[in-house]
Amino acid sequence: MRCQVDLERGDMSEKIKTHYSMLFFFFLLSVGILTYAWMWVNEKPARDPVWGVTFSSVYATQLHLDVDETYAALIGDLGVRHVRLPLYWSTIEQAPGEFDWSVPDGLIDYSQSHGVELTVVVGMKVPRWPECYVPDWAEGLDENSQQQAVLSFIRDAVNRYKDSPAIVRWQVENEPLFPYGLCSQMSLEQLKERVDLVRSLDTRPIMVTVSGEIGPWLDSLQGADMLGISMYRQTWNEVFGYFVYPIDPTFYLVRAALVHDDVDAVIVSELQAEPWFPEAIDHRPLTDWYDTFTATMFENNLQFARDARLSEVYLWGAEWWVTMKQAGDDRLWNVALEVFDEN
Repeated sequence: MRCQVDLERGDMSEKIKTHYSMLFFFFLLSVGILTYAWMWVNEKPARDPVWGVTFSSVYATQLHLDVDETYAALIGDLGVRHVRLPLYWSTIEQAPGEFDWSVPDGLIDYSQSHGVELTVVVGMKVPRWPECYVPDWAEGLDENSQQQAVLSFIRDAVNRYKDSPAIVRWQVENEPLFPYGLCSQMSLEQLKERVDLVRSLDTRPIMVTVSGEIGPWLDSLQGADMLGISMYRQTWNEVFGYFVYPIDPTFYLVRAALVHDDVDAVIVSELQAEPWFPEAIDHRPLTDWYDTFTATMFENNLQFARDARLSEVYLWGAEWWVTMKQAGDDRLWNVALEVFDEN
């Protein structure tokens, strides 16, 4: 009996040693990773990023704005020179093989003539709710047929615009692996096939995007050159209502350090610069929305992005600033005006 007890104690002792050895190993690994990341962080210069905006023709229309006039105001009056421009498959190819490129044609031509640098977003999941913009005729296709239809649209879009000097990079899909929006879940293989297609058609850099706050970053790369991250400060849910993410700028910079060997750059593809809307915008008078995202909150978000020390930041909500300005409230517009005056 005593021998059995001694054996059991010996086994337990070995298990404890193994357990603590593993803990010590992961401790050293964590220290090494964080030290490496911190050294990289400290090499990043503290300077203003290049500022840009995302411009959504669909969102502008939803806000009852004239698309061309709104874009001209952002470029001409505000001084924006860097734009992330989504192409909306559902509005461009409303019937198989029948295309209406008139909206992106106009925006890209205007950009080219005014010295604007574009990141053009292609795919089925692109910025703005409901995230996925699949034409009605493609909704009922089986998975493989829909993938082929998406690839065909991407090929047509890239071939149409790749000769424009205004385009500096392509973005393939938008947060493709993040389960948000009215979308079917995209696989890694489908994303990679789309990235590879764009790579075969043009030599410009390719960006993919991820949620900056939630989920892994490396999984989404799939051979892309750049990583774009979202940066949201104030969000909303049914349990807490409005709340601010308890994250400081170093969180993003350290995460960027951990992937910097895998991409040429990490940038902020979406910085919150408008309210988080928990209900339809027209459920309240426009001016009532201001208190949910004020000029002070806008300024705080800008400083937060500066402190993250990433090289480019694209503001999310430019169409909203124009809407509020037309409604007689130019406080958000004036904050943006200061930003782009310095850019």
